[in-house]
Amino acid sequence: MIHYGFQCSAVQQAMRARLPYGKRHLQVEVREDLFESAFTDFSGAAEAFAASLSDEVHRHFAFQYFKYLQHLAQGRTLAKPDGFGLGPACRLIRAELDRLFDLSFLSTDRKIAA
Repeated sequence: MIHYGFQCSAVQQAMRARLPYGKRHLQVEVREDLFESAFTDFSGAAEAFAASLSDEVHRHFAFQYFKYLQHLAQGRTLAKPDGFGLGPACRLIRAELDRLFDLSFLSTDRKIAA
């Protein structure tokens, strides 16, 4: 077995159940203590983004998609909101909320190192 100077030790913190993510059905393990922090960070940023939208229809869709991502993070099932009729705005809203989700949940490894 080859070792490259890595110190491997078991994580002492409890791990949350795997977090399913995206169309590729990726699963990410997030420590329990970091999950709450990531969830709070995501919720605050996503809510601020959704509230900043000037168009009422776009704002409503953003809050629906925000709720969908929150349920996804908690392991609950909720139908993905349909943005039919919103045009490119739907994709832009989803992209921004997905980006905020990524920043909050998929960067928890950086929070572990800190």
